[in-house]
Amino acid sequence: MVNNTITMTEPTLNARLEIDEREYHMIAVFLENAVSIYIYEETPKLGTLAISVPSTDIMLASTLYVSGSSDAHFVRMLGERFATRFQKLVLLSLCLQETSNELILKIMQQVENIIVEEKKKK
Repeated sequence: MVNNTITMTEPTLNARLEIDEREYHMIAVFLENAVSIYIYEETPKLGTLAISVPSTDIMLASTLYVSGSSDAHFVRMLGERFATRFQKLVLLSLCLQETSNELILKIMQQVENIIVEEKKKK
């Protein structure tokens, strides 16, 4: 098992994501045992929400709670991916006007890259 635990001195990270000539935003709040990630367009809003736990040697990543239904599949997928990648509990909010598999994959890649790059700076 690889330990990719994210630790940072600044608890909050704001980032702009540009995907297919559209602008999205991410706010991440880092705690010792968890990270909250809010992904939205234009104005900050709480969207479809999931709380996910990372995978371990004996169980796969899972989502404990999902609130909202419009992007439930996508928020569950991203939450479990981020929880496993960062080895932390993840609270994820996704508030997008339109979603697609392609968009979600691009968001996933950019968010992971931004957080990993920020970790390298610290």
